[in-house]
Amino acid sequence: MPRFALVLALLACSACASTSATKSDAPPAATEEAPAEAAPAEEAAPAAEAPPAPTAKNFNLADVPFAPFNPEQPEGIHVYPITGSPSAGAFTAIVRLPPGYRTPLHQHTASYTGIAVSEGMMHGFTADATGALPRLSHWVQPAGEAHVDACESEEPCHFLVFFDGAVDMIPSDAAAAEPAAKVTRGDEIEWVEVKAGVQMAVIQGNPKEGAFHALFQFPAGMTTNVHTHSATFVGGLLSGTHQRGPGPDQLVTLTDGAVWSEPAGSPHMEKCGAESACIFAGAMDGALDTAAVELTAAPE
Repeated sequence: MPRFALVLALLACSACASTSATKSDAPPAATEEAPAEAAPAEEAAPAAEAPPAPTAKNFNLADVPFAPFNPEQPEGIHVYPITGSPSAGAFTAIVRLPPGYRTPLHQHTASYTGIAVSEGMMHGFTADATGALPRLSHWVQPAGEAHVDACESEEPCHFLVFFDGAVDMIPSDAAAAEPAAKVTRGDEIEWVEVKAGVQMAVIQGNPKEGAFHALFQFPAGMTTNVHTHSATFVGGLLSGTHQRGPGPDQLVTLTDGAVWSEPAGSPHMEKCGAESACIFAGAMDGALDTAAVELTAAPE
């Protein structure tokens, strides 16, 4: 056996003997079992925070935060989306055209409703179309049909748009042979009374069944109670002085060109100025429910 292996063997035997002697000479030591450590309590995962509920908002025209439609052309069309996103899908917006501005003949892949907020707006169907429309004029523009918009005024022109999809501007080489767009002049509107002197002119849709666009006219001095609607309401004031808010002590005075949005279920009330009737454009994404609306005429 090699010397190194022999040494290891002798050391092993010596260790065995020493261990054996130790075990026989001393009583076995009692062993204490370490107390089991309690498993750390699992922390409850924080509850997911619900996204903040949309809130009502309103702006008078001078306070609307317009931005260029095309950032590379800041002197051109300006837009403020009231609801939705113009680049993502259906949306509502107020649009401003500079004095004398004219778009080229173009079309969109989405249809839309337009309403003239100010005088001087022109909506036509040929590259050289002219003819300013009075305030309150409106049009329903089908997708894929050539048209042109212009501001035939020395002041900026404003109009509301209700698009049923994302917006684009596709150049058109030629006008439609038979335009299907429907244009109604502001001085040819057919009003229908709906409740206690309030009149409405439906532009598109059916207020009794679902989403719609319409014009509303409140008599001077008329006030509503605090109420809600089951659909989101987007509006723009076309004429008169109008007050809106969640209660009598929280009314905001709005003037021509003001815009607002009220999410479904938002408590609010309305009051028309005493000087003249209030006319505003409105759109709802569902049927108009008026059962909870109480109207009070102006004191005589």
